[in-house]
Amino acid sequence: MNKKTFLKYLIYGIVALIAAAVLCGLAWFFLQKYSFANPNLLWLAAPAALLCVAAGFIRYFLRPALKYPLPAGYKARLSPAAAFANWAAFALCCAALLLCIIALARPRIEGKVVIPPAKGIDIMMVMDISNSMSAVDFEPNRLEAAKNTALNFVKKRASDRIGIVLFEDFALLQCPLTLDYFAVEDYIKNIKIGMLGGFGGTAIGDGVAAAAEHLKNSAAKSKIIILLTDGESNTGVIGPMPAAKAAQAYGFKIYTIAMTSDGDARRPVETLLGRVQYVPMEPMTKEAEALLLEIAKMTGGEFYRARNALELETIYSKIDALEKTEFEEAPQINYIDKYQGFIVWATVLLVIAFVFDKFIFIKIP
Repeated sequence: MNKKTFLKYLIYGIVALIAAAVLCGLAWFFLQKYSFANPNLLWLAAPAALLCVAAGFIRYFLRPALKYPLPAGYKARLSPAAAFANWAAFALCCAALLLCIIALARPRIEGKVVIPPAKGIDIMMVMDISNSMSAVDFEPNRLEAAKNTALNFVKKRASDRIGIVLFEDFALLQCPLTLDYFAVEDYIKNIKIGMLGGFGGTAIGDGVAAAAEHLKNSAAKSKIIILLTDGESNTGVIGPMPAAKAAQAYGFKIYTIAMTSDGDARRPVETLLGRVQYVPMEPMTKEAEALLLEIAKMTGGEFYRARNALELETIYSKIDALEKTEFEEAPQINYIDKYQGFIVWATVLLVIAFVFDKFIFIKIP
């Protein structure tokens, strides 16, 4: 073999390797939508491609051929049709080999995500909606600040049932325990001062008792009550301490939040002439704070004091960190195998190669 012929075949080899690399790149791009059960087997594609190129050269040089004299200066050239007839079956076999390697790697797509059982927490949010919650020492007022932080708290939960109890002169279950967080958010957004139709008192004991009554039949391992108020209990059928002792007997933890600022607090009051005036309010007494502290301590919860909206948000974040849902294990993904299609196509290509080689492009010795 002269130097010119050697360079020609070398160029053919390089072109063949580049073509194989391009085909592998296209295959990789196409296969990105799949994950693989045995991804390491895909590395077999590289030696398989080299094997196909080497087999092609061996086939080219060792193929049988009749040699006969040609006119001077005439070089035999293989027509495109003849080249296709000569190499079609071989190319189809190489493609089938690569498809078989892909099938061995077990391509698959993600199916249904199975969420394992979680040790969910049942949470009752007990919220004061008495007239004092309209005070504007929080932005825009105490109730709206409490609603906003409660909404953010709900959005952070997962697999926990949440319910809402509202209280002023008496308590009422606003939202039963549910996993429908969209419904809980709607209930919170619709909370208004005085919506229970009371006279603006503060029945803390009734609120805790209503929450405990709703929680006692729960099968959850952990059950908590978040009590938010800005005043002193001054009405109601059940006192705060008896209600807290009942909650303690059932094993409920109560997190208490005193919502009151250090500065002067004012709330809007409508006069007889229809005008709105802001009248000063008495700050929460030390006795009222001490009561909330005792309730939290007795039930194993925590007492917090929120002086502004930022502190209130921080308090809910702390409660969120303390009461985390425990998952038994990571979510499981059911995969759908897709290797069957690659095996079918590999078989089809082999059948076509056999038909080409034995029936259509018949070689005459």
